[in-house]
Amino acid sequence: MVYAGANKASYQVASDDLKELAELDIKTERIRLATLRNGKARQQLDKILRDAFLEKSIPDQNNSGPADKDAPELAVVMSDGGRYQRFDRGSTKPESGSFWKESRMAILLSMKTKSHQEDPNAELPDFLQDVCIAKKLADMGKVVGENPKDQRGNVSDEPPWQRPELLSKDVVASGQTWKEFGPMAASAAWYAGFFKATEKVFVSDGSSAIEEMQQQWFGNFTSVLDIMHALSYSLAVARAIHREPTESWDCYRRFATSIWQGKVDDVIAELDRHQQELGIPPDGASETDAREIIRRTRVYYRNHRRRMNYPEYRRRGYPLTSSIMESTVKQVNRRIKGSEKFWSTAGGEAILGLRASYISDSKPMDDYWKRTQKTVDGCRAYLAA
Repeated sequence: MVYAGANKASYQVASDDLKELAELDIKTERIRLATLRNGKARQQLDKILRDAFLEKSIPDQNNSGPADKDAPELAVVMSDGGRYQRFDRGSTKPESGSFWKESRMAILLSMKTKSHQEDPNAELPDFLQDVCIAKKLADMGKVVGENPKDQRGNVSDEPPWQRPELLSKDVVASGQTWKEFGPMAASAAWYAGFFKATEKVFVSDGSSAIEEMQQQWFGNFTSVLDIMHALSYSLAVARAIHREPTESWDCYRRFATSIWQGKVDDVIAELDRHQQELGIPPDGASETDAREIIRRTRVYYRNHRRRMNYPEYRRRGYPLTSSIMESTVKQVNRRIKGSEKFWSTAGGEAILGLRASYISDSKPMDDYWKRTQKTVDGCRAYLAA
């Protein structure tokens, strides 16, 4: 019942599937109550572990882990946000008129990698130079996770650059703020042995909230800016500088090559010159104003250039994109996101946690059920309450 309630599109679909597949006629309300009750119980167990983690000294948090947990060869953390509608009974409608709230997610990737003496992919891949990538870069929700194409438009079976091998993935999800979510992600990483790893990497899209969380809780991880997000800025600013398609694409390829080769300062210097020629955007300038696009891109690259040493990351066998993170957000959203779905604060939190647990490779729900069976007292939950 809990599995169906946490993973199917709705409690009604869960009820229908249980009847069709298991010949169990269980009402939706019973499934909902069982799902939320166990989701909240699962949260309490996580909180006990998190409190124990937070009581440790900073050196222990940053450099140790459970004695019975081996450190991965390459520990990778990625984070991003999803969306869902939240409404608590008795509350008033938000001033914004929208019930949409942001969910926070992180994935813990245990990976196997191979380092090199020199950059194994020093040249910009063909698919990043071909115009077929333009639409994808303009829509980052589509560019990640899709197979790249070569200059002839053929789908490539091989990755355009060497990538570390994924061994396992675990997911953390919550409707809490980024400030509250940080220790949740850090605690999960600590119990997974990530802070004991020699090679530790944090990959994100450059969001200021996520970067702040990384600096506070994963400060000794190498921070990597998703290269596809970096290149999307290059395409946008190239189109702002040159209105003629051929010229703008040549400009993008020049910027993309410099970024791929770690020459971010060259791109910033050229943008500085264009900003001087066109001028500083006035207050209230449109987001489509070329001057504003140049300014925004300069700020983005200046803020993140320390996270854009891509030749070194490739040499050390680190991941360059967060595509697996974005696909995970879609997996979680499949259950909780919808224009007709409204969740209470507690209900949404319970479902987010359950959904994350069920799609985690370490199968945390298996341990939960074993623990639950050992501690069950035979009383009905509503009577015990």
